[in-house]
Amino acid sequence: MHSCMHLNINREELKIGNEMPLLLKLRLRSLFRRNARTPGRTLIVDTCIIGDFVASLPALRSHIARSGGTVDLLVSPPLKALAENIRGVDRVFTAKSVWDRPIERLEPPEPVAGEYGQVFLLRISRDAAAMLEKIRYSRLELYDAAYFRSVWNIFVSILLKRRPKQWREVCYEMVGMKEPRPSLGFDDIFEFSEKDQASVAALPELNGPGRKVLIHTGSGWEIKLWDNRKWAESLRRINGAGNFRFIFIGGGETEKESFRQISGALDFKVYSLINKLDLRGTLLAMRRSDFFIGVDSGPRNMAHLADLRSVSLLGPAPENFMPTDPRDIVINKFDCRCKSLFYLHETSAIQRVTPEEVFGAFLKLSSGQKD
Repeated sequence: MHSCMHLNINREELKIGNEMPLLLKLRLRSLFRRNARTPGRTLIVDTCIIGDFVASLPALRSHIARSGGTVDLLVSPPLKALAENIRGVDRVFTAKSVWDRPIERLEPPEPVAGEYGQVFLLRISRDAAAMLEKIRYSRLELYDAAYFRSVWNIFVSILLKRRPKQWREVCYEMVGMKEPRPSLGFDDIFEFSEKDQASVAALPELNGPGRKVLIHTGSGWEIKLWDNRKWAESLRRINGAGNFRFIFIGGGETEKESFRQISGALDFKVYSLINKLDLRGTLLAMRRSDFFIGVDSGPRNMAHLADLRSVSLLGPAPENFMPTDPRDIVINKFDCRCKSLFYLHETSAIQRVTPEEVFGAFLKLSSGQKD
C-alpha cells in the first residue's frame, strides 16, 4: 500500500480550464456572422497537445472527407509537421495551445491568412482566438456542447471508478458524426512523401539486426515516470529472450538523461533518436518498427494510430485514451480516484509495476497472444 494525503497537482492539466471562457465568448460572438468571399474554404482549429491531436485525427479526417472542399488547419507548432501530411489539408497555420509548453515556443507562430466560409473548432486557445479576430469568416462551428458533456462524463466516471467515453469518440461528436462511423486506417488519414519516408528509412538507428522496439520513457508529469533502474532491468530481460533492437524516442533533457542512465546500466547496445525527429519522423519511424513500450504520453497515442503493437504503463488518468487494438497491452496500477489532475499519494503507483510484469506483457505481445 502507498501512503495517502500527499497532494500532487498536475498544474499542466489545470490549463485546460482556460478553454472554457474562450468557448463561451466565441459562442456569443458566433451569433454575429461575418461575410466572406470564399464560402468553399474551411478552417479547422485544433490547437492542443500531441495525444489529444492524434486521438482526434480519425474524426478530423472524416470531417475533411465529408466536407469535400478546401481545408486549412490551425494547430500548435509541434504538430505542424504532422498536420501537413493529413490527406485533404491545404495550408497549416500555427498558434500556441492553452498549455503553452516550452516546445511550442521554439518556432514563431504562423498566423492564419485568408477568408473562410466556415471556421470549425475542435480545440481553442487564447492565441488561436486572437487570430480568429483578425480574419473574415461567415460561420463558426463550436465544440462546446460535446466538450462539456465529455468533462461531465469523465467526472462521473471517476466517481464511479469506470472507464469514460474515449476522446476519439468525443471528437466524432464534435464534428457531428453519429454511428456508424467510418473505419479509417493509417493510409486513409496520411499521405507522406517518398522523400520523407526514405529519409527515415535511412536512419542508422533503424537499420541493423533484430526486431525494432521503440522505447519512450518521458512524460510531462513526474507521477507518470517509471524508475530508470526498472527500465534497464526490463530491457535486460527482453534482450535475453530474443533478438531485439531497442531505440529510444522523444525529446527534452529529461528523456536524454533517462537514456544516459538506462543505457549505462546495460551491457548491450541501445540506440537513441531523442531530439532527432519531429512528429512526422517519429510517426514514420513507428511504421518501420515492430513494438513500442512507453509511459502514458503523446507518443504512446501515436503508436496506437500507427498500428504499432504496444505495452503502455498508464499513469493516473481517466483511461479516455485507450488503444483500439485488443492486442495492445495497458498496465495500470492506479486503482484509486486520483486521476490526471491530482494524485494523493506520496509514492506513485506506477512504481508498483515490476520489470517482471513488463517483461511478461512484452512476451505476450511479441508472440501475438490475446486475452
